[in-house]
Amino acid sequence: MTVVKGRTSPDEQKAYQDGAYRHGYAGSVAIPRVDLWIAAFLGLRRQDSAVGGVADPSSLGMSPVFAFLCSCALVVAALAANASRLGEGWAVPTFYCAIAVIFLPAAARIIHPRASRLERLALIVIVTSALFVVRVIRAPVAFIDHDEFLHWATVNDILEAGRLFLPNPLLPVSPLYPGLELITSALVNLSGLSVFAAGLIVLATARMMLMLALFLLFEKITDSARIASIACLIYMGSSTFLLFDVHYSYESLAIPMLAAVLLASESQRMEPSDAAGWPTVVATVVLILALAATHHLTSYFCTALLCGTAVMECLRQGASAMQKRRAILLASIAVIAPVAWSRIVGNPTGSYILPVLEGGIHEVAQLVSSSTSTRKLFVSDTGALAPAWQRYLTMAGVALICLGLLTGFLRSLVFNGQHRNASILWPPTRWRLWRSSLLQILVLVTLAYPVSIIFRLTRSGWEIGNRIGSLSFLGVAIVVAVAVAAFWHGTSRGWLRATALAAAATTVLIAGVISSEGPRILVPAGYEVSADSSSIEPMGISAARWTRRWLGGQHFAADRINRLLLSTYGRQKVSTTLESGQDTSMAITAADLGPMERKLLIDSGVGFVMVDLRLTTGLPGVGVYFDGGAQDRNHTVPLQSSSLLKFNSEPDVDRTFDNGFMVIFDVGRLGKARQPAVPRKRTGEPVQSLERTDGDLQ
Repeated sequence: MTVVKGRTSPDEQKAYQDGAYRHGYAGSVAIPRVDLWIAAFLGLRRQDSAVGGVADPSSLGMSPVFAFLCSCALVVAALAANASRLGEGWAVPTFYCAIAVIFLPAAARIIHPRASRLERLALIVIVTSALFVVRVIRAPVAFIDHDEFLHWATVNDILEAGRLFLPNPLLPVSPLYPGLELITSALVNLSGLSVFAAGLIVLATARMMLMLALFLLFEKITDSARIASIACLIYMGSSTFLLFDVHYSYESLAIPMLAAVLLASESQRMEPSDAAGWPTVVATVVLILALAATHHLTSYFCTALLCGTAVMECLRQGASAMQKRRAILLASIAVIAPVAWSRIVGNPTGSYILPVLEGGIHEVAQLVSSSTSTRKLFVSDTGALAPAWQRYLTMAGVALICLGLLTGFLRSLVFNGQHRNASILWPPTRWRLWRSSLLQILVLVTLAYPVSIIFRLTRSGWEIGNRIGSLSFLGVAIVVAVAVAAFWHGTSRGWLRATALAAAATTVLIAGVISSEGPRILVPAGYEVSADSSSIEPMGISAARWTRRWLGGQHFAADRINRLLLSTYGRQKVSTTLESGQDTSMAITAADLGPMERKLLIDSGVGFVMVDLRLTTGLPGVGVYFDGGAQDRNHTVPLQSSSLLKFNSEPDVDRTFDNGFMVIFDVGRLGKARQPAVPRKRTGEPVQSLERTDGDLQ
């Protein structure tokens, strides 16, 4: 008699038995039905993708306890951040542990099916708030990250001039997308707060809006609060979530606006009557227009999502004519809005996006062909190797995401079927029977995640991969959440499995932070050469403020870090390759001030050169000292002090400022005919020099 193992019906067992006897088999034959196991693993059948509902009462449950636990973890995080400034080696691991304590218990409760909808939403709010406080603990009194200075300069221009679109040499495209800066400047004028304080309020509001919008969006397209809350947890594992997307940068506001656009578009589609949906359509259009004026790349991604949704809505069986027309209308506006805004303001995004994209694609092609070496994983530009625990956690996080995508990709498509008891994958007649067109598109967006991993293996394409990864996580979050709820946890009522899955989600979160920030997550005890946030310190800020007080508004050439400080704290005009196409770093780092170097400084209109002798103490932490040109990226040894101080021997150059490490040279007389010195008349009035008012200098 034949024994058939697997999840088969009596009729299927009889058919297999008849086949075995027909082929002449005698005795007992075990058929494990590997195809059924694979189908269950991938979620090809509807019953393998079902998510059990929970009828718990709507209550806060254990959320107050988790709020208290998060507050204790924040105290530990604050102590670790302070210890890092004192040079303690245990600070960074402790800081990561505090983040894990904030996330893991709440994740276990959210994954468990007994939590109510209200409790899930409360836990999402608590974890989101606590993680934002982590960002404040890291930088409690001022902006310290590179991109924040770029947009801070734009806000200062708006506040001082009272008008938009003033040139910003640090990031020429920033004034052309002033959504974030407009809100901040309005809050500054209304409240009298500093730009930093107003910026924190805007960022905190945007972060809360993002998570609430994502929860409601995921709940609408899945009809499950449990999947929605788990998807919010997974989204927090994006490499840009914890810190980068709460930097004072236009993407930090644009991503919440994108979530709001998707939520509004999905809400109008689900309106019971055609007339009831038009107010929501109008609100969606307003959000699309606002997004187009806030961030270019996010606006383009929104266009792709809405266009894909419109195509899917036209293909979906059961969609009404009004639903199709509205989807096409929103997609059309999403296409027109960024193009029209680009034409109005003269968008120069291609000048800095295309070279990075071309360089990344070129390195990816070389990586595939194995024709050149790629960026060394976990090794900084200074040659420092990341600690072993960071390397292992990062690889584990990527592996867990890939495993979740493997078990959730097809399962999400099956779960999205209109008929709860049938698959939309087979037979082909059911391919157009899906409930949410947006969910179909988000599932397809996950295909970009492996592409982002490939780009992150290259030097030029790292930033591209980082941005692609953050946007693709909108799809990754929902796909992995379906896999967790329907396969990895299912309807289990035990806490062991929920805790194990919460630990996996915590690994993904920590891995994302490490891949984005790594050892530089906290401000170190000492200055680091060209390492962005690790290079912002009081001496550089003081020198920049001195220029504003004693030199007024001048045109400076400086390195990457001092250029940020001069533009914001000093309110000086700085020379950048992005704006002028002139790489003044070649004149600063050259061994001699020859005719070519003189011409470069004269043509760029530079009046002052700031030299930071600390650049001679090490290689740059971010790979470049200045603008990142071909010459700047090829440094294998630190800069030479003799090259930086060559201006001392030039008769047409004056030494204006010197604090022992930073020197400012006045190069405004280069290329001009020297005039004979005219003795000044003695007026008896004291001349101030470096805040000295003793009256000895006449």
